[in-house]
Amino acid sequence: MTQLTRRHTLGLLGAGALGACAPAIPSAQLGDDPFEGGIGGTGIVGLMTGSGSVLINGLRVEVTSTTRVFAANRRANESLLVPGRTLTMLARARLGRFEAQRIDIDDPLTGVLLRQGIGFTVNSTPVEGVAGLAAHAGDRVTIGGIWQEDGSVRASLLQQSAETDDVVAGVLEGSAGEGWRIGQTPLAPPRGRSLISGQFVVARGEFTHGRLQVTSLRFGRFREGGNTLRQLSVEGYLEPVASAPGFRLAGLGHSFDQRLQLGGFANTRAVYFGPYTGRFVARRAVLLPEMQGQRASLLRPGDGRSSADYLSGDQARSVPTR
Repeated sequence: MTQLTRRHTLGLLGAGALGACAPAIPSAQLGDDPFEGGIGGTGIVGLMTGSGSVLINGLRVEVTSTTRVFAANRRANESLLVPGRTLTMLARARLGRFEAQRIDIDDPLTGVLLRQGIGFTVNSTPVEGVAGLAAHAGDRVTIGGIWQEDGSVRASLLQQSAETDDVVAGVLEGSAGEGWRIGQTPLAPPRGRSLISGQFVVARGEFTHGRLQVTSLRFGRFREGGNTLRQLSVEGYLEPVASAPGFRLAGLGHSFDQRLQLGGFANTRAVYFGPYTGRFVARRAVLLPEMQGQRASLLRPGDGRSSADYLSGDQARSVPTR
């Protein structure tokens, strides 16, 4: 993973260079549909920002009697769906609404919160952004949040955890020769297990002697809906990679269409929308503030609405193509 220094003072208007290369899109031009066309099967990856259905990425998604909820690949109760959680969701459009078919709670880290220097870590991965971390040092916790390009997690949720296993969910990096890691957590995979760098993995085991001794692995997202997935909405930061178009979503591994020009969105927190064709053809990016309360307010759909007006407001940017 390439190391970058990211400005943590992102304002509501984002970087000036971004505005120059990707102008704001007038609401009248975009309309209310953030996907700019037919929905099909919709994959949503991001942080839950509110309840009353599930509010995520500026969308309102209803949980029905047929929705299945999983936490770290184990069946879970929908009572775990609280703001700040990291969710992977397969949804469908029905009668003008979004309905969740499957929800995976893929919080990046579960383990013991330790003080390290002036900061804190879980399973050796640095954790930033949650007030009151010091009060929980030594506790077993679950951290909701999103991965940053330096392999740390910007947290949106800290909860006491009764989970006995340590868990890390993110993009697998490394090789058998140099060693494996997710974020800044080194992994010791089961003997004989074949791994591929760049895959999204949920690794479960015991963090001991500086490594996660892995007992089980889950690979990929949207495992049940991959063949029907037509649209994506993903929140995250970009990180540089060698292959075109030069970036991917940090800790998530979604491959962008090679024609996209994403350099103007580097160092920026955003939620991306667009078709999925085996690669993510992001057509729209909505710039997000760092403050959790501001994001929740700006991304909240109005009553009776399936998406927020903000998705086509001043913060919406088209993603340029070559």
